[in-house]
Amino acid sequence: MKIALFADYHGGNRVWPLLEEALEDQRLDLIVFAGDILDSAEREAEWQKVRSTGKAPRKSKAESEHDGVIDELIYREFFINLTGFGVPVVFVPGHLDAPTARLNETAKGFPNVHNVQTEPFEVAGYTFIGWGGAVGPVDVDASFYCLKGKTLKKHLSSGFGSDPDQTVLLVHTPPISRVDLDPAIDDHVGAKVINEVIEKHQPAFCFCGHAHGTPGQDSIGPTVVVNPGPMFRGRYALINTEQHRVLFPTPLKV
Repeated sequence: MKIALFADYHGGNRVWPLLEEALEDQRLDLIVFAGDILDSAEREAEWQKVRSTGKAPRKSKAESEHDGVIDELIYREFFINLTGFGVPVVFVPGHLDAPTARLNETAKGFPNVHNVQTEPFEVAGYTFIGWGGAVGPVDVDASFYCLKGKTLKKHLSSGFGSDPDQTVLLVHTPPISRVDLDPAIDDHVGAKVINEVIEKHQPAFCFCGHAHGTPGQDSIGPTVVVNPGPMFRGRYALINTEQHRVLFPTPLKV
């Protein structure tokens, strides 16, 4: 199976004509997206505040409704373009794609789009499971989306069946590895709980995003971990599941 893997679109609509040309002859079987369709400095600032304070933010109903109109337009444009490649699309929400009910409602309008946070997706002998959002001190699904580590671990662990080596784990937050480093702070931005799930269940692949600065691949035991890099910067990855081969094409000049 040939997969095009993307993450961290962040409203980067200039990528579409370039991507259409780049993927024209790839004969894809599946497209996978690891979260963060939206781009919002305000939401990111709120998320960082919660990381430091451990307290959930408050937002007025009027603000939420205003955001909703804009969010739905961006979601719709994103899925129209992604489904235009004519293959199934598998995704999880990113930490900025909140509240997730809004994203889920839009995705329901596209029969070929599958949120594996709500239901596993099977294709070519592989089962895709996953959960999106960030890992934080509280459970929040309002102006941004994050889960406590124990909540996320419970959700992820319940998705594994009897054949983990034919399972693909899709998450927004990466495991702690070579693909979760933030060069700006010279530190890891992944979550140890993702490592714990991978080490216990040993899926064939773990696809992730969130860390913009270190696209690439790593291994945790037999599991191949792939961060394609940010889509808004023209980055993506191509995966051949039979050969366990991962390619990182030259970034598109967006």
